[in-house]
Amino acid sequence: KKDAKLIFNAGTARALLKAGCTIIDVKPDRENKDKSVFVFKNDDHFQVEFERINKEIAEAKIEQAKEAQ
Repeated sequence: KKDAKLIFNAGTARALLKAGCTIIDVKPDRENKDKSVFVFKNDDHFQVEFERINKEIAEAKIEQAKEAQ
């Protein structure tokens, strides 16, 4: 298991910070200098919160798709 996890989405990074995950660094995106890459400590707490946040995002997308029909 790697010690760090890169997050490319600012909204996801913000949610992880609010959930108490540890940020190690913020770096410029190599491909788009206007964006940032957020480096988080990849511990058990991060894994739980990252899974929870991704599940919430997926559920929100499903709801949006239903409403668009």
